Amino acid sequence: MQTTITQQDSPVEYALEITATAEELAPKLQKALKTQQKRTQLKGFRVGKVPLQLVKKMYGEALAFQLAEEAVQEAYNTEVLELEEHEVLGQPTITKLDYKMDGDLSAVVHFGVRPEVALQDLAGVQVDVLAHEVTDEEVSEELERLRERHADLVPVEDEAISEAHLIQFDLQELDKESGTPIIGQKDEDQEFFLGADGLDERPLLKRIKEAVLGAKAGDAISFDFEHDAAHGHEEEGHLHTHRFEVQIKEVKRRELPELDDAFAGEISNDELDTLDALRDEVRKSLEQSWERQVKEFRESQIVKKMLELHPVPVPQSVIELYLDSFVEDVKKRNKGELPAHFNVGAFRDANRKDAEEQARWMLVRDQVVTANELKVEDEDLDAHFAEQVGDSEEISVEQMRKFYDQMGLAGQLEQRILSEKVFDTLADQLELVEKDAETLEAEAGAETNSETETTE
Repeated sequence: MQTTITQQDSPVEYALEITATAEELAPKLQKALKTQQKRTQLKGFRVGKVPLQLVKKMYGEALAFQLAEEAVQEAYNTEVLELEEHEVLGQPTITKLDYKMDGDLSAVVHFGVRPEVALQDLAGVQVDVLAHEVTDEEVSEELERLRERHADLVPVEDEAISEAHLIQFDLQELDKESGTPIIGQKDEDQEFFLGADGLDERPLLKRIKEAVLGAKAGDAISFDFEHDAAHGHEEEGHLHTHRFEVQIKEVKRRELPELDDAFAGEISNDELDTLDALRDEVRKSLEQSWERQVKEFRESQIVKKMLELHPVPVPQSVIELYLDSFVEDVKKRNKGELPAHFNVGAFRDANRKDAEEQARWMLVRDQVVTANELKVEDEDLDAHFAEQVGDSEEISVEQMRKFYDQMGLAGQLEQRILSEKVFDTLADQLELVEKDAETLEAEAGAETNSETETTE
């Protein structure tokens, strides 16, 4: 058997070419046939006594294909895995397998290898990160949102409808010519807040709002609704018109609770007894939320910068593994099955760039770990468990450790802690420039406009 390993167009892609003559493979094929002969059952013959030529006629092609696959796997193990001259990533792929019974074998196996990642000097490299300090105004705004969420809905009869109201209504489609109701085209007991966000994305509700503003409970208002047929059944750009009647059955307004000590106790199940305590809790919650956002943004910006600085090639086999995981994630979110009419090929094509970036970050991250000799120590795990346990007297750090071990979560936790060490290390080496959200949004918008002008 002859083997040759050659590098392909990419420095991380290799091909193992395998050839073998019929004479070399004949003994193995003969052995496989005799093994099959011993267990072949055929009417008119005792088990094991079916003529070898008949066994060959019945099973020869299948055994030959199995023999070819075994020969290719053996060659790959011997020439690639055992020699360890290449650090293989992902799964190898047999791209050619030509072998027919009593003929020569010709096969090609493609495999990807880990690229060399030369980490760049990060001194002076700037990365914009998010900085935010929770203000008294934000705390007050959040308290107002709490009041709105805990408001009572009080029916009103004589008030003109405004954005402060919720309406309950029936919606009947009418014939455009005669104005008579179309049977089967009535939606009853619908409701929505006229001041709700996102109405621009819901054109019909937006049009209903425009029609009922200023009306009162009991009124019936007819209106035309014109929309692009892209939302319907005809070609894009063709306007389609419907006529509706909205029957306003009930109008309610929100009656906000007083912002006082009693409100603090009510929404906290009496855990907080003063408005000041509630205000402190709201501030703490906002600070924790912003802390998560700041951390996530910092990490995403560091990854982005490291990918810019390290355009290392990624083996296709690794990209395919990431795409496999994306598909599996879709299954998990749909009770173990892909949604009906789910186009796997289109999905993989649409997510290929993201898979490549995640794979590249994995390669760069691994090199950061190696170069900085990062590892997770027992004290790192204990610190994590201690933070989870907090002041609890019902569970200990050791019990938490056993739980992670029993549930098979220890490995995931170690990788998460290792990632935190990677980001902390890179943050120390990079020059982080803190900016508020408004500045970052403005700069992102300016950059987008600049790219658009360049494209045009």
